[in-house]
Amino acid sequence: MRIVFSILLALVTGCAAQPAIPDKPLKTLDGTITYRQRVALSPEAIVKIWLQDVSKLDAVAEVLDEVEIRNPGQVPIVFRVKYDPERIVEKHRYTLLVKIYEGDRTRFLNASSYPVITQGCTDRCEVVLDMMQ
Repeated sequence: MRIVFSILLALVTGCAAQPAIPDKPLKTLDGTITYRQRVALSPEAIVKIWLQDVSKLDAVAEVLDEVEIRNPGQVPIVFRVKYDPERIVEKHRYTLLVKIYEGDRTRFLNASSYPVITQGCTDRCEVVLDMMQ
């Protein structure tokens, strides 16, 4: 019986959770999303926001963070994107891509570029979306 108890104790303590490694401190980019049209979003609406590095020409943008907001309510929609400041290169260009979906259809997106973080930009942004036809 003592052997069984010792084996069980070893298994339980061996499977115990390791102490958590502290997460890296992340910075945040806060903002709001609006659009000019006077239309309401449905409860099925989904907002997707991508923080991306668009510095490399002829290459797919590197996504630093992606945020999804389900049933966001009506505009203005408040958002927060997180990023690792160690991944930021001061000479690079970072932008936000924002889309609002209803079902499988893109209803709104930002046709204008919204530079953020570097090159004199701040960690606060107001994104104005354009309605898709």
